[in-house]
Amino acid sequence: MPRPRTGKTHVGERREYRKNRDIYVYERVTGYNPKTRKTVTLSEHLKGKIIAGTKDIVPTRPKRKKGDAMFGSKAESFRKHTGTTELLEWIGRSSGIDKDVLASFFQGDAEKILSIARYLMATDGNSLPRMESWQVMHDLPCQYGISQDVYGDLFRSIGQNENSVQRYFRCRASVLKTKPAIAFDSTTLSTYSENQIEARQGFNKDRDGLNTIKLLTLYSIKDSEPIAFAKQPGNVPDVISIENALKQVKCLGVDKPIIVTDNGYCSQDNMAEFARRNMKFLTLADADISWVRSIIDELKEAISLTSHICPFDIHTRGASTTVMHQFKFKRHRTRGGIAAGETESFSRRLNVHVFYSQDNMSKKAVAFDESLLKLKKQLEDGETDFTQSAQRKIDRFFVLSKLGRGGHLKVGFNEEAIAEARKYFGYFALVGNQQMDTFEALENYRLREKIEEAFADQKGSLDSRKPRVWYPDNLRGRMFVQFVALGYRCHFKKRLKEIRDELDHPTPGQSKEQRALEKKLADWLDAHSVAQIMDWFDCIETTTCQAASKEVRWSTESVARDKLLLTKLGVIKE
Repeated sequence: MPRPRTGKTHVGERREYRKNRDIYVYERVTGYNPKTRKTVTLSEHLKGKIIAGTKDIVPTRPKRKKGDAMFGSKAESFRKHTGTTELLEWIGRSSGIDKDVLASFFQGDAEKILSIARYLMATDGNSLPRMESWQVMHDLPCQYGISQDVYGDLFRSIGQNENSVQRYFRCRASVLKTKPAIAFDSTTLSTYSENQIEARQGFNKDRDGLNTIKLLTLYSIKDSEPIAFAKQPGNVPDVISIENALKQVKCLGVDKPIIVTDNGYCSQDNMAEFARRNMKFLTLADADISWVRSIIDELKEAISLTSHICPFDIHTRGASTTVMHQFKFKRHRTRGGIAAGETESFSRRLNVHVFYSQDNMSKKAVAFDESLLKLKKQLEDGETDFTQSAQRKIDRFFVLSKLGRGGHLKVGFNEEAIAEARKYFGYFALVGNQQMDTFEALENYRLREKIEEAFADQKGSLDSRKPRVWYPDNLRGRMFVQFVALGYRCHFKKRLKEIRDELDHPTPGQSKEQRALEKKLADWLDAHSVAQIMDWFDCIETTTCQAASKEVRWSTESVARDKLLLTKLGVIKE
């Protein structure tokens, strides 16, 4: 016969061992659940911790809540920096980022993600251990202090929650314009870590000799917004990462996008992959490719005409043509009578846009001459270890001979080959399979450069030059939070640019004083970066006091120029 249930509870201890060898001691209350017929935990609270190397329990402070006196809501008087936080709240609301994060993650995680992203944006990428003290004077979506343990657990959780990450990417992609142009590019993150299994020796864009992890980003050109990212081992070349990028674009549900890349992704295999999948693309093609050179020769005369000057860049001229280009690819599966491993050919219509820039010609000529003189000196000094590209230059542009048996090496120039190469300086070509105007293609390609600015912002202003975490899942989670912060930054920069353009075109009928104020704002925006603007508004403070059972609040005064900017942004209403 079983023992009768007494309904009593048991008070015990649970010990949790942390990576730094500290032991957290919890008091746990357990009891019997008659429905499940199991002993369950009824409540648990932290008693303290045993610091590594000691035996005594040291009481820990409770987590700060927004209602605590430190945060001020229960205090009689408190002061907060509200200028920056109101600006960040507006960015999150105006861009739709806050809504998308909340729709993709559980509320607790979403609030932490947005809080860390806003901190990175506001502080120009200060390191995260400083966040908890910064949070005391700045209200954020997460009401609790975000310590190193908190954001460490958050990064690991995000890195293992691919469903929510991809849901956020789809949310961002759903607001893009019809037939958007999407830039695709990569950068590298250097690391000393041996725990990051994706860190490998490959092309290192920082040239610091370290192992790298490659960060691939899809960026909407027309909307100036990053929409998705992926990471891969640092030794994987750019040219073979297109296939996964095309699959990722398909999952985003974007309607007929145009993928815009630079010449790092221009290869016959990649263009064949685009063509086979019926994906629209626009890529920079190297003028050294033989079939591209033949088209440049064909269009040189047309490009020299005044009617082919670019309307938004008088230093550039361009012309376009359409060609049928034959592609080859190797079969992965046996199909249609062609066995796996065999090569199959097919033809597709390509639009080739050829441009000539006098400025580019001068720059390339100087760089070319410098490289030849440098190689000549290295050869004369007896150097023999050259990169593949340098060796190709030596074979093509130099004549090497020796004076007598075992004599001194004589280095001369192959003037005919050099003259042939100079004929194409200043020319470049854009190749795509989407019908578009010559200079529309050039505009789309130049807008692609915004993704380079995004990489610079992410590395320099959002603290992502180094991984700063131990494990791959944590790194992916950290990258995601930085990606959300990048969305904040890109949206803010876009709105500032729109306002700056508006200030160059004053509204008819404006008063002299209003025009002078707008001129002052335009000059101020030209002289300040995004980080400086965020710092500038951080001085705005709001003080709240209880006086005779009534709440009294006042804020730091703002000058007319600052109010004009906040009004144009929509932070404050007119």
